[in-house]
Amino acid sequence: MRRLMGVFLVLLAPGCKSKSGERAEAQFIKLKERQAAEAKAKAAAREKFLAPQGEAVQLPAPYAESEATVILPDGPCPEGWWALFGGPAPGDNKEEQKANAARRKELADAARARRYLIKLRGQTVKASAWDEPKGKFDIEVAGTIDCTDSIGRIAIAWSEVKAGDPGTSAAKDGAEVTQNLWMAKPVTFALPMRSTSEAREWDKKNRFGLSARVAFTPGRVEVDRKTKKVGKVSEKAAGETLSFGGGVEDWGAGRLVHAQVLGLRVAVEGEKTQLFETR
Repeated sequence: MRRLMGVFLVLLAPGCKSKSGERAEAQFIKLKERQAAEAKAKAAAREKFLAPQGEAVQLPAPYAESEATVILPDGPCPEGWWALFGGPAPGDNKEEQKANAARRKELADAARARRYLIKLRGQTVKASAWDEPKGKFDIEVAGTIDCTDSIGRIAIAWSEVKAGDPGTSAAKDGAEVTQNLWMAKPVTFALPMRSTSEAREWDKKNRFGLSARVAFTPGRVEVDRKTKKVGKVSEKAAGETLSFGGGVEDWGAGRLVHAQVLGLRVAVEGEKTQLFETR
């Protein structure tokens, strides 16, 4: 859950808008346009991900979709996952929050009892360049994804993971503070080849057809917090002083579920040909 600071829309009387107010409004418009473009790109990527790739493959447990709740990267979190964590219960009003809080243990127990299945493709499952001296490709599977619920984002990790500053462009641009992210080590497999010609043929056929499934149950959870005291910003407009911000904000990586892996499977050819599996 990223925050953007320093973008304020100042409402002034007609014809009395200050230059700083005009700049803020222009920044606000650009922000909304960028958010709309990002949302559209994510929706298109999701539709492409969900599009059938030939005849659907039927896999045994623990990879069978009929026996698990499927989670996609940047998709919705499973229902009730908020209950795995502490903090206020969600709800549009006090009555809903109270009702949800009363069901916290029930929902948490149900969430822990289910099996889940993460489906990965694209940049989350990729092959390295051909390593001719070692005669192999390295197949790299991401170690974490995010999902979103009514409270915000939840990271799911199935490899060694830590929260930290990813060193994004925001830091280079002189931002007051940067958002922590959950960063997990990828899971790597070595795929040997007998010859360079075999490697070229495999690469041409399979590089963009890699996929993976991670079957798991929820393990322990944790929350990363990174509190930052933010100063108050004041601006005079039309004879009136407007104030924004002030107080303490949390720029931590937020909520994380550690996956108890039941199986991780890497495959090609529409998931028909298995390359690797760990249990």
